[in-house]
Amino acid sequence: MRRRGGGRAASLALALLAFAAFSAAAILVFRIVADRDRMRSRNEIERAMNALFASLRYHEDFGSAIESSDELRSRVVGVGAYGSGALVYSWGAVPESCAAPAEEEPGRPGREYREDPRRGSVALLSAVPSRRPPPPPEEPGQDGRPRSFLKDALRDVDVIYLELRQPEYWARRRLSALLLPASLAGAAALILFVRRLVARNAEYRRTIAEQRNLVILGTAASTLAHEIKNPLLAIRLQTRILGKTCPEPARRELGIIDEEVERLASLAHRMNDYLRDPAGSPLPVEVAATAAEAGRRLCGRELVPAGTEPALALVDPERLRSVIENLLRNALESGGEESAVSVEVARREGEVALDILDRGRGLSPEAAARAFDPFFTTKGRGTGIGLAICKRFVEAAGGKISLEARPGGGVRARVLLPAAAAAARGRP
Repeated sequence: MRRRGGGRAASLALALLAFAAFSAAAILVFRIVADRDRMRSRNEIERAMNALFASLRYHEDFGSAIESSDELRSRVVGVGAYGSGALVYSWGAVPESCAAPAEEEPGRPGREYREDPRRGSVALLSAVPSRRPPPPPEEPGQDGRPRSFLKDALRDVDVIYLELRQPEYWARRRLSALLLPASLAGAAALILFVRRLVARNAEYRRTIAEQRNLVILGTAASTLAHEIKNPLLAIRLQTRILGKTCPEPARRELGIIDEEVERLASLAHRMNDYLRDPAGSPLPVEVAATAAEAGRRLCGRELVPAGTEPALALVDPERLRSVIENLLRNALESGGEESAVSVEVARREGEVALDILDRGRGLSPEAAARAFDPFFTTKGRGTGIGLAICKRFVEAAGGKISLEARPGGGVRARVLLPAAAAAARGRP
């Protein structure tokens, strides 16, 4: 159990480590992609700003340049010029005031980018150098008039504001915002699925190895049990012959030999029980009547309360009798009073519950965890095979068996078997 629990903890730690590594890599990739998209967006608005200034050679102002281009008219939200924070010139939707961005480094005008996801746009605030070059020579425009926009309107401007619609950029941003958690969730599900597959394969390999060992052990035990029976029969016959001829003091010694022979014969019989077909021939069996008969034989009294309703379970009668007798012997040998041993039978939805109760020493948590392991026992003269036989027979019948501590001391051995009517309805 410790090894299995340690294996689960190790596999969980590896799964968490793999998820952490994938998450770090995914976040890094998405950040790189986001930075690349941001740089593209800023480069696009920088080019738009340069195109606007270049167009002033042929247009009166920014507005006429934008109106003359279908692409600029569809993409530019607004353009404005600010002097000392106040709006000097505007086209489209722009803020009423705007402070100049801080210088990136001494002597280099500052730039600031503002992103507005609601409008799907990106704005550029570009500071105008305080030391301006002399105005360019005036060139006639298409209408023959000189252009004085740079010299007049933008003379005292210290900030240029340009807001540009960028739907592709914001579409990529929204897609990334959805893909990152989706990829992390998918990775977590995949890692857990792989962990489950690995754990299940390990469990299958462990089960196959245990079954292989059980086959080897079963073959050896069956052969050994068969070979033990013949010498035991011969020993029992010889002790009976000696008992007729030897004096009385020696007969007590022969009685000890008979007890040990009987114990070995019982062990061989139980080994055969464990190794034979666990399912047997299932039939509708009245559980309360079978338990009452076993109680009378082992305890000499009625263990099943009077008035208990009949309850039919689908199980092999001999296998059920063996289960009840094993559990009753354990209850009688638990160290409590024999009169405290009792049996309860009840019908439930689709199953029959059989409880065998005692007021003995009880079981420690470690003993309860290993109670159904073959050859595990807490009794000095126990074989450790009885509960293993019970579990094998009950599970082969489609039922469950468990041991529970009782309030006030003792143990409740609970057996749940499929009801005969429910089992019959479940058959094809």
